[in-house]
Amino acid sequence: MIRRLPWLLAAGLVTVLAWVSLQPRHNPTTAPGAPGRLPAAPSFVLDTLDGRELHLAQLRGKPVVLNFWASWCVPCRAEMPVLVEAWRRHGRDVHFVGVNVLDDPEDAQRFVGEFRVPFPSVHDPKGDTLRWFRVVGLPSTVFVSREGGMAGFHAGPFVGREGEQALERAIREVLAR
Repeated sequence: MIRRLPWLLAAGLVTVLAWVSLQPRHNPTTAPGAPGRLPAAPSFVLDTLDGRELHLAQLRGKPVVLNFWASWCVPCRAEMPVLVEAWRRHGRDVHFVGVNVLDDPEDAQRFVGEFRVPFPSVHDPKGDTLRWFRVVGLPSTVFVSREGGMAGFHAGPFVGREGEQALERAIREVLAR
């Protein structure tokens, strides 16, 4: 059974990635029956990787880019430089928050150091935020309006020129709300 475990894990990962790839890439949503009103983003209080508390509700006033990642996630590694560059362009106008899930804190710290991630990352060892935000694969990015509403979702990594452009469009959309 132990010999089969890596194969079972790989098969499960391929299944999840295939399902995620079939999902819409970016779909801002509005609450039914309330034109222009966005459903509220789930609120959370989690510790950052450097030991401070981060309250999502305290970030209101600016849009938030919540990026769900893990150090063991290969597409997350490919995406992080694109997010760091987006932070350099938009960090004054938009809060960026990494949500490190299902990961070892030391591995997460090494990841942040390796990519020189300038924005805070919170640690969620059990993956509760994945359920709260209905995230099924990594990486995924949630866009939260300045008022705290769910303004958009992107499943999969922002990579390459196309990914950079998609992230830029999503940030401009959330800034325009």
